[in-house]
Amino acid sequence: MNQEEHDFWDKVSQLVTVATPVEIEYRLYYNQLGEIVGRSSTVETLPTDAYIIVSREEYDRYFDYQIVDGRLKKIDRSSGYSVQLTKSNHGYCVVKNHASLLLEPEETYTTTEYYAHRNN
Repeated sequence: MNQEEHDFWDKVSQLVTVATPVEIEYRLYYNQLGEIVGRSSTVETLPTDAYIIVSREEYDRYFDYQIVDGRLKKIDRSSGYSVQLTKSNHGYCVVKNHASLLLEPEETYTTTEYYAHRNN
């Protein structure tokens, strides 16, 4: 390598700075009832409202959690009661082939079917 190339690469190395990895902090903010009221992922200093630091996965699924005694707790969404429905000639009127589209009594649709409680 000649002197000119050497000088060029010296100047390039002076211009290039190695970026240091940024540590991202995932925060969930909560109120006195333990309800999550906000979230942030940042490297900046934020307000000191009540918050906890969580993992990226917990941050992404914040709606599955609440704060109890300053700790993250998964919300139990099981109703404790479930009923299996089966096709029937009476019962709940739905849009045909779309059982989740329940029709109110005053509603009409061109093709419907019915679901009723399953008899065990």
